[in-house]
Amino acid sequence: MKILLQTITIIVISNTTLLFSQHLPEETSKVLLRFNEPMSKEGIFDINNYRVIDESGKELKVYKVGVVEGDTAVVLFTESHLKGKLYTITVFNLKDKAGNPINEQHNYASYQKEQ
Repeated sequence: MKILLQTITIIVISNTTLLFSQHLPEETSKVLLRFNEPMSKEGIFDINNYRVIDESGKELKVYKVGVVEGDTAVVLFTESHLKGKLYTITVFNLKDKAGNPINEQHNYASYQKEQ
């Protein structure tokens, strides 16, 4: 079986004030997570398949997941990120469109909130 060597790129889009009918808190951050291959929609919207942890070990709540056209990226709506803090995102239980699971050695990326 082919093992997916997935590359994840993370971009914090912004801290924004959002008012959704889905009752998201007003202060959220949007994080763009890019994959190097189109991903299967199976499990991609499940918030439990994403973990965001700050440098002190605090896990941030993921409220919602949106898929970007082309299925090579998702947008995570999370608790607000703090400027200057280091964050790590880990992805679980996802597969590419060919059905290859994301490799557990390449299922995370770190980034620092700068804006």
